[in-house]
Amino acid sequence: MRIDELRGLRDLLARGGGPELVFMSLRDGSLRGPARARALADELRRWSTVAAPERYGGNPDAQDLARQLQRQLHQLHAEALQRLSSGPSGPAATVQSGPATLQQDRSPAALPAHASADPGPYRAAAPPPPGLRVEVAGVIREFADHLGDGDLAAIWRAAGDDGDPCVAKVALAAADNDLLFNEAEVLQRLHAGDPRQRDLLPRLHDRFFTADGRAGNLLGLVEGLDGAALRARLPEGVPPEHIVWIARRTLSVLGHAHERGVLHGNIEPAHIIVRPRDHRVVLVDWCYAIVEPARTGQGFRAVHDEYSAPEVAQRGPPTPAADLLSVGRTLAFLLGGDPLSLDLPAHVPDPLQRFVRYLARPSRQQRAQDAWDMYAELERIREAVYGPHVFREFFV
Repeated sequence: MRIDELRGLRDLLARGGGPELVFMSLRDGSLRGPARARALADELRRWSTVAAPERYGGNPDAQDLARQLQRQLHQLHAEALQRLSSGPSGPAATVQSGPATLQQDRSPAALPAHASADPGPYRAAAPPPPGLRVEVAGVIREFADHLGDGDLAAIWRAAGDDGDPCVAKVALAAADNDLLFNEAEVLQRLHAGDPRQRDLLPRLHDRFFTADGRAGNLLGLVEGLDGAALRARLPEGVPPEHIVWIARRTLSVLGHAHERGVLHGNIEPAHIIVRPRDHRVVLVDWCYAIVEPARTGQGFRAVHDEYSAPEVAQRGPPTPAADLLSVGRTLAFLLGGDPLSLDLPAHVPDPLQRFVRYLARPSRQQRAQDAWDMYAELERIREAVYGPHVFREFFV
C-alpha cells in the first residue's frame, strides 16, 4: 500500500546516518562523476514519487508527512552532491545563480515589458547556457530558449507535446525545491475544482528534476503582458473600464482558491498576466501559496514592501484579507496611482476609487474579507458606472 511505503521512508529517514543511508549510489564504488550524479538523481526521483503528496489525496496527515519527507530528501540529496569529487556535467545542470530570497523589494514600474510565462518578474541574468536538457516522464526534453531568471527560478521555453508552447520553470537552487513542489501541488488542487476557473490559472503539465537535483515544473506558456509591463505601456494608467474586468477575473480565481483553502500569498502586478485581445487574465506564481493555514500552521512565505498586507511582515495569521489588500494595491498601481498612498487619478470614477481603497485598508478587520463578495460588488459598480456588459476592445 502507498501509505506503507510512506511510513517505510519515514522510518528510514528517522534512523539518521546521512545521505549514504538513503542513496545507495553513494556506496557503489563502480560509479564515478557524472554517472554517480545521474544515479543519485534517479534515486531521488524514485523516493520523491513515494513522498509525492498528491498520491495521498483525502488523507491530510499523510500529505503533511509527505511534504516533510520531501524536504528531508532534498536536504540529503544536496549533502550527497557536495560529497561528490566530480560534480554533474552537461546542459541539464548548467543554470547557475545565487540563492533566492523571500524578501522581495522591487519597483514594478522599472521592470521590462515582456510576454510572460510564469516566472514572476524577470531580472538581468548572466549569459545563458546553451540549453536545458531534462528528463520529464521518461522522455528527454530540450529547452533552447532561455527567457530569463526570476527571484526563484530560471525559465526556459519549448514546444509542448501537443504543439502548444510550454515553459520549464527550474529552481535556481535546490534549497528552493520545496517552493516549486508547493506550486505544483497547489495548481493540482486548484485545477481539480471548478473547471470554469482553469483559464485563470497556469496549466501544470509535469514535474521533473535536473541532474544536479533542482526541481522543475513544466507549465503551459501564459501569453500576455504582466501588470508591470502593462503600466509601462500605459504610463497614465489602464483605463478604468478595463480595470473592471481585470479585477473581476482576479477576484474570481482568488474566490475559487480561497474556497479550496489556498491563499496566493504574493500578489503584485508582475503576477497578473493580461491578454488584451480576448480579455484573458491569469494569476501566476503560486510558489509562495499557503494551504489551509489553520490546519497546517503554515505562515506567510513572502513579503513585498509595496504590495503585502501589514500582517505579513508582522507574522500575523494568514487570511484571505491579506490577498485582497494586495489586489487593492495592485489595482491602484494599474490605474496609474500609488499602491501605498492609494492616491488615484481624478478620472477614475468615485465608486471604483472607494472600492480599491476598501480592499487595501491597513486594518485587517476593516478591509474586505471575501473575494466573492468583492466580485459581486464590482459587478454592481460596473452596471452603475458603465451600464450593461459589452465587450470593449483593449488596445495596448
